[in-house]
Amino acid sequence: MFDETFRVCFADTPFGVALHQRIRYQVFCLDKGFEDPGAFSTAQETDAWDDQSAHFIVQNTHSRQWVAATRLVLPKIGRPLPVDTLNAFDRNLLADPEMRVGEISRFCIINNRSQVDVNSHVQPAPHSLAAWGIGAIGRKQQFEVTLGMIRAAGIYALKRDIDSCIMLITDPFARMLRTLGIPLCQAGPVTEHRGMRTPYMVDMRASVMSMAKKSSAVRDLFRRAKHAYVRISSVALDDTVDCVSEYAPDHSLFNETIFRETVLLPAEKDSDLRAGVRT
Repeated sequence: MFDETFRVCFADTPFGVALHQRIRYQVFCLDKGFEDPGAFSTAQETDAWDDQSAHFIVQNTHSRQWVAATRLVLPKIGRPLPVDTLNAFDRNLLADPEMRVGEISRFCIINNRSQVDVNSHVQPAPHSLAAWGIGAIGRKQQFEVTLGMIRAAGIYALKRDIDSCIMLITDPFARMLRTLGIPLCQAGPVTEHRGMRTPYMVDMRASVMSMAKKSSAVRDLFRRAKHAYVRISSVALDDTVDCVSEYAPDHSLFNETIFRETVLLPAEKDSDLRAGVRT
């Protein structure tokens, strides 16, 4: 399963955020052509929500290569979510207008179609995948990596009392999520955005319970909640660290920013989900 080969790192350093953006550039600009690569001179795909997001990157613990990424855009008073700007989210459907809703987006996996230079005898180009330590994974591993990223984003959200997240996704991706046991509730009209996509609301706690009931392997995965992700700053200091740790506020890049206000606080504890099953 996922934890035997991979780990998810939460990007709490400038390097981590930049790495996340480099993976996005590879997938959305080069592999899929969704964005103009010429608009990003440093080969890092960025947008207006990066300082409001928790960025997650998946590392192959055997090869030490970075292979996938996703992010959770956190709610911030006075700032819309990406899906709001596309008029794809019908907030009138919310039972509580004040509900705190996050958005899971920028879901990307480096697959074997990407040009990954594996020649260790050649100095890699500055913006190449090899220079960033980025590698690819095969199709068989993509399902478990997807599950690992969902666990990370879900547990991160629940630790911050964000019970619901919205996702603007394609029909094939929606089918895969349903296969995992995730209940999807349509939350707006089908929208043209890099192809036809549908907004779905996901109850994070209900999804964890539903996936756990469907598969004993997934249930075991979520029982290891404290291993859902590790801060990339901790990995840089000790590569054997493999679980959530307290945040040490010593990253000056994020001081006095929305990132620090919404993403890094409150500090986390080395424990499983704070709230119990709700009835």
